[in-house]
Amino acid sequence: MEKDTISFILNSENRKKIVKILFEYPKRQWSCSSIEEFTKISHATVFRTLQGLKDFGILKSIKINRKDIIYEFVDSPFSKEIRKMLNIEKTAMRKIGRDFINKIKSKEIYSAILYGSSIKGEIKPESDIDILIILHKHDSILESRIFDFASKSSSKLNKTISPVIMDRKEIKKEKKGQFIRSVKQNMEVIHGKDPF
Repeated sequence: MEKDTISFILNSENRKKIVKILFEYPKRQWSCSSIEEFTKISHATVFRTLQGLKDFGILKSIKINRKDIIYEFVDSPFSKEIRKMLNIEKTAMRKIGRDFINKIKSKEIYSAILYGSSIKGEIKPESDIDILIILHKHDSILESRIFDFASKSSSKLNKTISPVIMDRKEIKKEKKGQFIRSVKQNMEVIHGKDPF
């Protein structure tokens, strides 16, 4: 087992996934099998991860009977810092998205929504920053400026900013469409009002 908590958590995508689930539901009591079911990760990996987190003081265990053990999250300054560390990518994506929208500086932008992997917390090196920009009405000059700025910003950041531009009429028309439904599943309004 790794000697420090950070290495223990970050050296495995499965462990990261388990810890994120625990942070997402901090008041819940978990059995090994409930986490297996929730994450679709093998029993051995879940068990070793829970034991490791217990050894590091992030979880405590309660024996219910001879066989069953329930794990509870320990709310401490240390666990709060780990939560921040796990969310650092998400926080960075939000900041990049907000800065991008703020630099465009247009009153024609009704709303801007960050969506996709940057909000799900499933950021990979090749992940781009998906931003749905909703204008009051179409403006080809502004749209061209947005795409140019996205291209320049992407080069500078070495991270692709992928804007999708729609106007309020299109949003109304496409509300039940596949694209809008997928955006609504994982989204965060970073500018203006929630258009949905």
